[in-house]
Amino acid sequence: MVILGALVNGIATVIGGVLGLVFKRRVSQKLGDFLMQGLGLCVMLVGVQGMVKGQSITITVLSIVVGGILGYWIDIDAAIHRFGDWIQRKLDAAFKGSTALGNFSDGFVAATLFICIGAMAILGSLQSGLQLDHSTLYAKALIDMVVVMVMATTLGVGVPFSGVCVFVYEAALSLAASALAPLLTDAVIAEMVCAGSLLLLAIGMNMLKITDIKVANFLPAAFLPIALCAIPGLM
Repeated sequence: MVILGALVNGIATVIGGVLGLVFKRRVSQKLGDFLMQGLGLCVMLVGVQGMVKGQSITITVLSIVVGGILGYWIDIDAAIHRFGDWIQRKLDAAFKGSTALGNFSDGFVAATLFICIGAMAILGSLQSGLQLDHSTLYAKALIDMVVVMVMATTLGVGVPFSGVCVFVYEAALSLAASALAPLLTDAVIAEMVCAGSLLLLAIGMNMLKITDIKVANFLPAAFLPIALCAIPGLM
C-alpha cells in the first residue's frame, strides 16, 4: 500500500502525543534527547542502505553540487521557516483572546511544523511512492513519536492532533510520487534514492549534533537524477 508509511507515521505521532499527556510527569527533556541520539543513528543506517543502490558516483556528485547550488540560491531552508512562522502568526491572531484555543493551537502548530516541514518527510514519501519502500517513514515515525511525546508534556492536548496533518501531507506526496513512478526507469529511481539517502545521512548527523547542515537546501538534489540520467555517458 503506497500510503502505509504515511499511515504508520500518523498513528505513531498520535500515540506519542497521547503517551506524553498520560505520562506527563515522567517524561523528561533529557530522556527525549537521549532517545533522539539513538534514533539519529538509525536514520544514518537507513541513509547508508539507500546510498548503495546508486550506480553512478558522477550523477550523485552532480546532483548534490547542482542541487545544492539551486537550493542555496532559492534558500529553501529559509522559505520553510518563513512559511512556518506565517502559519504561527495567523493562528495566534485567530485564537487571540481564547486561552483554551490558544494553548491548543500552540501545541498543534509546533508539533505539525516539526514533523511535516522537513527533508525526511519529503524523501520518505518519495521512497514510499516510487519503490513502496517505507523504511524511511518508519524510522521517522519512531522519531516523531518520541519528539511529540516530549512536546505533549509541555504544550498540551493540541500536540497529538498533528498526527492527522502528517498523514494527509505524506500520503499526498506518496501518491504523487507513485503516479510519477511509471514514467521513470529503474536506473533513474535508483539514482534518486541514492541522492536522497545521502541527505538522510546528513539528517542523522544533524540529529547527533555532529553537523549543522541545512539539508532542506539540498532537496533539489533528490530530483536532479531525472534530468542527469538522460545525459549520454553519465550512466
